[in-house]
Amino acid sequence: MVASRLVLALGLVATLLLSACAPGGAGGATAGTSANEQDITADLRAANWGGNPTENSLVKKYIDDFMLKYPKIKVTQEQIPDAFEDKIKTQMTAGSEPDAMYVSTNLMNFAAPAGKLLDLTPLMSKWGVSKDEYVQSLLSPWQYNGKLYGLPKDFGDLVIFYNKKMFTSAGLQPPKSWDDVRSSAKTLSKGDVKGISLPDDSARWNALLFAWGGKVLSADGQTAVFNDKAGVDSVTFYSSFQLTDKSSDLPKNLGASWAGDAFGKEKAAMVIEGGWLIPYMKDTYPSVEYGTVVLPAGPSKQASLLFTNAWGCAAKTKNPDACMLFVKYMTGKEVQKQVLESGFALPARKDLANDPFFSTHPNEKTLFDSATFAVPWTFGPHESKVTEAMNNALGAILLGKSTPKEALDKAVADANTALKQ
Repeated sequence: MVASRLVLALGLVATLLLSACAPGGAGGATAGTSANEQDITADLRAANWGGNPTENSLVKKYIDDFMLKYPKIKVTQEQIPDAFEDKIKTQMTAGSEPDAMYVSTNLMNFAAPAGKLLDLTPLMSKWGVSKDEYVQSLLSPWQYNGKLYGLPKDFGDLVIFYNKKMFTSAGLQPPKSWDDVRSSAKTLSKGDVKGISLPDDSARWNALLFAWGGKVLSADGQTAVFNDKAGVDSVTFYSSFQLTDKSSDLPKNLGASWAGDAFGKEKAAMVIEGGWLIPYMKDTYPSVEYGTVVLPAGPSKQASLLFTNAWGCAAKTKNPDACMLFVKYMTGKEVQKQVLESGFALPARKDLANDPFFSTHPNEKTLFDSATFAVPWTFGPHESKVTEAMNNALGAILLGKSTPKEALDKAVADANTALKQ
């Protein structure tokens, strides 16, 4: 899972038949009429974004394992390589969406208000699934009007990655406060190497915004409010690394495609990134030794950004019980432990917090523990316009084209125009 440059590039669309379940299917009861999981008979379509061979192969394995456990439920995997949300929305409008699907926050913000997703709450009770099984901060993005429309399948959040060799050579300890981050970045900036690389990306600055006590939207989600004092102070601090201290630069100015690439090339001693950087470093820059620390507390609180996706079911599915069993399995401990061990993402379940895996993978443990104070990064049905406005403001500030207050005021006005549509 990737965020911001959340590289969620993802295989090929499979053109498949619509699901159907004939009453009284062979060898079992009609779907939805039995309290025995093994009696449920159904054909399901399940869609995930495609394109990433690792993720596609993992999902295929989980589906195959599910069908071994539930031999009367046939699941056809559909991989959608690009524009996943747009294509699912189009299918929903046409009434041809799959039974089960990845649900991003973007899709959730469209589909739940439109009545296109199935409320899982009664089915969770029926099939023995408790909300308490999951990391609690991961549940809020899937709740709407008191109903739950998805169960989290995995997540990512933000921590500070630091270059161990650079820190040791400079006699520095890993940063524990934002003042430490700033002073370390200045010390480590030498020649064409910067102490940190902070991109013009609101999916990094917003972690500071929340830590400074700010918000993106008002409590009712109707108004953009990130131009208040907390917004101005946090973006001023964020931009001070580049504009005042000269201890940060944009990744492209460091000859890198993104901040993680600048870190791997050792052009930046620190970056604020998520778990997606771990397999990237292993595959691309295996010789670089690094560590991780949680994002420090700000003036108001400690915060990180939470990026998560869920498995959900279409409201129109003819097989709600089978779909719930599928979601239960895909977010259950058996699959989630494999998610953890794959290194591809972090599991959504609380009962894996003390898994032996973490004792030998401290960086993943830092990321997992950060979920307790991370804020879900989602801003309603006009999310893309809101983030675009924030990104434009941050870019103007870092380029010195606008003061923080001027840039944020304009961005809030642009965001509010979108919110009124």
